[in-house]
Amino acid sequence: MLILKRLINTTRALHSYEVWALQWANMSLANIKKTLIILGCLFVSSCSLLDTHKINEDAKQVRIYSDYEQVESCRYLGELVGSEGHWYSFFFLSNPDLTRSSIIDLKNQANAMGANSIHMQNHMGFNTSVTFVGQAYHCPEF
Repeated sequence: MLILKRLINTTRALHSYEVWALQWANMSLANIKKTLIILGCLFVSSCSLLDTHKINEDAKQVRIYSDYEQVESCRYLGELVGSEGHWYSFFFLSNPDLTRSSIIDLKNQANAMGANSIHMQNHMGFNTSVTFVGQAYHCPEF
């Protein structure tokens, strides 16, 4: 290694990748193990950060309406905000996946309130996430 370093130093200035390679070669085995463990932990934890909302079995029956007339005879239960996405997720999740997951979030919330219908407002799209606002209703004719 010392011969390689002298040869490079005498012929020309080092490129950045050569400096990195020399630094890597000079690292002790313990430092290499620590670095690999840290990188491995970061990789494993990043996968769990990309989980999207999963629909509950009962929430599959919740219907979404855009016209208020379809839910005006129903009992109002409350406001809902369904959202998916974080500042980093747009690198890994497509817009359809973000949209689908935020709708699933709405359905899960509505089901937890005892609703079987949602009147959904326009969505709020951001660069890194999707958010829907809606109202939960329980409709007797459902």
